[in-house]
Amino acid sequence: MTIDYPKICEDIFQELSSRKKEVLEKRFGLMTNEALTLQAIGDDIGITRERVRQIENDAFEQLRETQKDKLEKAFQYFLDYFQEQGGLREESKLLEDLGKDKFQNYVLLLLNLGNDFSKFRETEEFYSFWTNQSESLKQAKSVIKNIVKEFKQSEAPMEINEVGEKIAFDLKTPILVSYIDISKIIFQSPFGNYGLVDWPEINPRGIKDQAYLVLKREGKPMHFTEIAKLIGKLPSVSRDILPESVHNEVIRNNRFVLVGRGIYALKKWGYESGTVKEIIVNILKKSKKSLSKEEVIEKVLEQRQVKESTVALNLQNKKLFEKDKKGKYSLLKK
Repeated sequence: MTIDYPKICEDIFQELSSRKKEVLEKRFGLMTNEALTLQAIGDDIGITRERVRQIENDAFEQLRETQKDKLEKAFQYFLDYFQEQGGLREESKLLEDLGKDKFQNYVLLLLNLGNDFSKFRETEEFYSFWTNQSESLKQAKSVIKNIVKEFKQSEAPMEINEVGEKIAFDLKTPILVSYIDISKIIFQSPFGNYGLVDWPEINPRGIKDQAYLVLKREGKPMHFTEIAKLIGKLPSVSRDILPESVHNEVIRNNRFVLVGRGIYALKKWGYESGTVKEIIVNILKKSKKSLSKEEVIEKVLEQRQVKESTVALNLQNKKLFEKDKKGKYSLLKK
């Protein structure tokens, strides 16, 4: 079913005085798509802001009393929508769903006219949302609390179907998403999975977090130029990212390890920081026996993307390493 919002508003406005019609049109930006404050409207037409408020309230009361039949179709459409969303919806998403790009201001006006619809203003915990069932907020709070608890325990992002299976198995996906969308604690990443808002892989803030997100998703070391290209393709990024900016950010952040010429990996993957020489020292420290050149090279290449000859050259450092009669290496005993 489609609703012709401008036609409904045009029809119901015929019963209003020109002053009431003007106030509502300006208040909701129906003609200009720019909603004005009470004070701005008052200044524009030469009356006080309180008089504007009174005219607005009088217009609402008149329309609710005299235009019920003309409003019924739109109100039923809204009620059906709320039922699909679990009784509530975050305001910006509701307006986008119902009004698309052109008619969001009309939807907002009609919602204000409906006695069944209530707006909850933004708080520290929730974004602004509309509801037709005040008790749905209680259920939404309970679901959100359980999701946050699960995220804190698992410390791992989830797809929405996984959230539903583990935490809210009795809720349909649109309702679960609707509940999550009002929360300021749970966030959807640029790749569509969910987690806590302060997780860098969920809500990346700046190039360091974006590089972390890209590398974690790709699951392999990458050159900083490739990281920059992938950051530029993130839905949340609207500009080209300079490779030099990526290099400068990740090289001094301990979440990343330089494993080759311009190639970075995540430290959490088991990569160690340091030069090739320092990697060899750590390998030999951890080993319970001397290692052949081939064994050292193999272990170094697990940590670094370098030439085998580079590892062999570093092994020639007689101040650090010694080779026994069998050609195996160990740390020089001091």
